[in-house]
Amino acid sequence: MRSWALLGILASATWANTAAADVVVEPAVIEPYPPGFERFSLIYSPEVGLADGTLGEAANHLPNGATVQNIGFEISQLTGWLARYHAQLDFTSGYGANGVRLEPLGFGWALPLIRAPGFGLELEPLLSLADGILFFTHDDNNGSNVSFLLGSGAEIQLNMIIGPFYAFLSPIGIEVRWLEITNGVGGNTWTGADAFWRFRVGIGVQY
Repeated sequence: MRSWALLGILASATWANTAAADVVVEPAVIEPYPPGFERFSLIYSPEVGLADGTLGEAANHLPNGATVQNIGFEISQLTGWLARYHAQLDFTSGYGANGVRLEPLGFGWALPLIRAPGFGLELEPLLSLADGILFFTHDDNNGSNVSFLLGSGAEIQLNMIIGPFYAFLSPIGIEVRWLEITNGVGGNTWTGADAFWRFRVGIGVQY
């Protein structure tokens, strides 16, 4: 009888070990949003000069600490695994003139920090390849002309998603403006490397 009881205990232990070996624990995977998920936001993005500017020949050179104010809207769309495309259109004021700012080539990498039903946090490094500003200025005969400034920038952005709404904050960013082209009397082309600290904050919806 004792032999049969011992065999039963051994058989039970063997079955338990086999069952435990068959249990596979899968690691948690945070899935990204599907490609095509779009966001629309209102955005405020001022810039502060980090040194005395060399561009702004058709308007005004910006001294160290001067600001360029931008307010407008942005659209963004997932294009692949965590990759996001950004485009921004703003009213801009700076260099002693007003104009329009267009950023058509922004690309980010939205890294999920928290993903839960109805809530999410993302850390998104972002690179803007071409930031163009059209300023409406005056030539040497006080006639109307247009000045075009071109630059590039990079930043790190924190995104928070709550249901269909989201907000973002980008306290770490830099913009380098490197080209100016002006038409009209005295029009010319200038190059430089004017550096700005760039801040971005916005609210919007995703759909």
